[in-house]
Amino acid sequence: MKRFFTLTYNTFQASFAWKNFSFSKYSLLILFVCISSIGFAQQSKGSIVGLIQDKEVNEEPLPFANILIKGTSKGTTSDYDGLYSLDNLEPGSYTLVFSFLGYESLEVPNVNVIANKVTEINVALGASAAALDEVVISTVSRKDSEVALLLEQKKAVAIKTAIGSAELARKGVGNAESAVTKVSGVSKQEGVKNVFVRGLGDRYNSSTLNGLPLPSEDPEYKNIALDFFSSDIINSVGISKTFDTEIYGDVAGANIDIVSKELYGKDDLRIKIGSGFNTRAVNQQFLTVDGAKPLGFGIDKNVPITSLGTYDFKNSYGPNSQNLQLNNSVSLQLGKKFAFNNNDSFSALIIGSLDNRYVYQNGNTKVINAQGLPLRDLKFSKYNYNVSQILMGNFVYRFDEKGSVTYNSLYIHNNTQAVGDYTGQSANISEEEGDSAFIRRQQVNNNNLFVNQLLFDFKISKRLGLNVDAGYNLTRGNEPDRRQNTYVFDGNNYEVATGTPSYNHRFFSDLSEDEVTGKAYLDYKIGEDSDNIPKKGNLRIGYNFRKTDRNFNFLQFNHDFPSPTVVDIDNPDGLFNQENLSNGTFRLVTNNGFSSDFDPLTPFFYEGQKTVHAGFAQFLYSFTDKLSAIAGIRYENVNQYVNWNTNLSSSEFDLNVDPSTLKKNYFLPSINLKYSITESSIFRLAGSKTYTFPQFKEVAPFLYEDVNFASFGNPGLKPSDNYNVDIKYEYYLSSDEIISLTGFYKRIINPINRIQVNSAANQLSYINSGNKADVAGAELEIRKNIFDKESDNGETQNNLSAGLNASYLYSKQDLSDPSTNFTNQHDQLEGASPLLLNSDLTYRLKKSNSDIMASAVLNYFSDRIYSIGVRQKGNIVETGIPTLDFVVRSELGTHLGVNFAAKNILDPELQLTQKDINGNKTIINNFKKGIVLSLGINYKF
Repeated sequence: MKRFFTLTYNTFQASFAWKNFSFSKYSLLILFVCISSIGFAQQSKGSIVGLIQDKEVNEEPLPFANILIKGTSKGTTSDYDGLYSLDNLEPGSYTLVFSFLGYESLEVPNVNVIANKVTEINVALGASAAALDEVVISTVSRKDSEVALLLEQKKAVAIKTAIGSAELARKGVGNAESAVTKVSGVSKQEGVKNVFVRGLGDRYNSSTLNGLPLPSEDPEYKNIALDFFSSDIINSVGISKTFDTEIYGDVAGANIDIVSKELYGKDDLRIKIGSGFNTRAVNQQFLTVDGAKPLGFGIDKNVPITSLGTYDFKNSYGPNSQNLQLNNSVSLQLGKKFAFNNNDSFSALIIGSLDNRYVYQNGNTKVINAQGLPLRDLKFSKYNYNVSQILMGNFVYRFDEKGSVTYNSLYIHNNTQAVGDYTGQSANISEEEGDSAFIRRQQVNNNNLFVNQLLFDFKISKRLGLNVDAGYNLTRGNEPDRRQNTYVFDGNNYEVATGTPSYNHRFFSDLSEDEVTGKAYLDYKIGEDSDNIPKKGNLRIGYNFRKTDRNFNFLQFNHDFPSPTVVDIDNPDGLFNQENLSNGTFRLVTNNGFSSDFDPLTPFFYEGQKTVHAGFAQFLYSFTDKLSAIAGIRYENVNQYVNWNTNLSSSEFDLNVDPSTLKKNYFLPSINLKYSITESSIFRLAGSKTYTFPQFKEVAPFLYEDVNFASFGNPGLKPSDNYNVDIKYEYYLSSDEIISLTGFYKRIINPINRIQVNSAANQLSYINSGNKADVAGAELEIRKNIFDKESDNGETQNNLSAGLNASYLYSKQDLSDPSTNFTNQHDQLEGASPLLLNSDLTYRLKKSNSDIMASAVLNYFSDRIYSIGVRQKGNIVETGIPTLDFVVRSELGTHLGVNFAAKNILDPELQLTQKDINGNKTIINNFKKGIVLSLGINYKF
């Protein structure tokens, strides 16, 4: 009945608009419910309808508020426009209870229902400090619940997908990276930072916070690590797989927008604490980096050496150890709202959190040649510790009905400490019979992010609105005192490996990135006048600006031993010290040498500047109540400059090397069509053009060395052009149930790929691999309630719901360029899983004083390319695995909550495989991550 009422109302509203009738929206509401009721006159029942408004947000409609007939279990919730309807009521007098989470409850007595008549009750709700124990609340909040986001998706003209904090909690998701992997077509590749969207990795995606761009903390990547953003600060995460004019054009996979939390009620004070462990790490004799502290501080990023003749390193080459590794977390949320006599209000929300976790990996890693013979075959043990602190503030001043000013400030400190031990055979290190190699790498990555945003939203007039947003972001990332040792064991003694000074080194790097970004646009409503004739469209005209400055400096101290020297691996500082430097046992050299025309202590560097000016216009128009469209055009002027002096070449001092300069002008059209076959059945179509720019690191020839590989940039890279088409059908079974099917196609001109260069070393770089790449696929999403039961007195609710999203992906790229050394002339894209599955099953038991929810979440990806094969070797392939999590969340009364999670229950073995020239498959990397168990308690005051 409710669907029929809403559809009838929309249809008549559109048909009467042209006559300029003076009916109000609410008069029409009453009229059409009356007309709808005629068909059921024989029932002699009446209805109550109305509008609920939000006092805290400029009298805007309040969706998902609760309306309950007091003394009964009959009720409903308001829709996205704040409208509600209670139908088929027996004639009589009722008391209505209106409520919303964090807002005061309102009772309206003596509401008379007359047979075949409609009674209209319009109310406004506001915040109150009173506890909501008068009624049972059946929704979470209007901006982060699954129902709210699904309804927003339904109403939007463009194709939208979002996951809110309620769904994050239900699935036990801890951060933004894990959140987006629950969406169809999105996956995370082990060992590769950030996510793949429809087979497209980091360079093809973009990330924003509240609609403004975010910088990267890592010189290897374009986007900031999404796992930095804890679910404690997330209201929702939007994944825009289609392009619109407000998104920067450097995107082909998706723009991932993190929406930070804000205060909805008046007062909010809550604390959460948790603890747990990883089954593989908890009882290990766990190695830790000397000098690093549990909170992630302690190692000075500054280079301590002032002369190559002085050994002034502060930290030991030998790691420390500990046992009983427990993962811990704590967060505090404090919110306060102030109301003023002129109906203005000010709200403040502050969230602070600390989280740490331990991971232990034990396995094997290999490098093979085309014939399948191992060039390197090492057993490894890795000890990884991560700790992060987050402090976020959200401050909002609302000017009655005129608009608001919001200031968001976010500080994230993320520190990763890792020790890796590798033992076995390695070419050029342990080539003598009976010898074996021992490599130990100690590494700390320390990252700081500071985001500041000022957001203005004003209603100039009934038709005209102004939005102005500005942001200033700072990223500081450093890798202080990375230590790597390489030894040879002959069966009796360990000796320092010789021949290459970098086998034993200490490395210091520092990245600073400053970014200024801004957005401003005007909205003009078309077809709306004083008589409330519904709007037919909206014109938006705006401007974007983004300026990024990055400086990356690094200096590596290599230990040059003229001959093998015995070392005690339990006391390496007995060899690596001032005495042995002074007596000539070894000497310190940098990549600038020992003594040269250049100061050997002058750091290498690369610096990049990128400026984007963009203008955009988009026009939303509703041709009928069924057909709507958004047409847009975006112009971008992009100027990128990268200058360097590195361990490979110099654009400053080498006359034969020029800085990388890219200047481009782009016109980027986009179109979104929406056709509502019925209220619940929707067809959508989207098309656009975008581009992909090479990143600073991809064009700067800086050699970054890991244990098994080294990578460097290519100044000759060109941008890619991307053409995108999406078709989607959605069927909404109810407010929280949906079936949708999406088909998509992308063509990428001059795609950028990571390759293995044609050299004896295992070195990687980047090229434009061929003329084009094609990506096509289909995505299916189903959300369905299996059963939803309520007791006769309304005190107990039982619900079992299931969700499934699946995607199939086809990708093919041209690799036939004779200047490359790819094994195959055509292949799939790196990271592109042909099949992705995400499913969940949730049971919820809700009583008047408790709410218990248990979820099982299963994820699966099929085999996918980790690295494209070169020089007659096959692709390195990541083997597909399932992942199963179990999460229980409970609310015991109005204040206390207890949560339990068991993640990665199946603990599958992660494998990388590679085929040789004869088709024989070799496992070249394997390990298990362990099961993670955790228990948390939260208390709301």
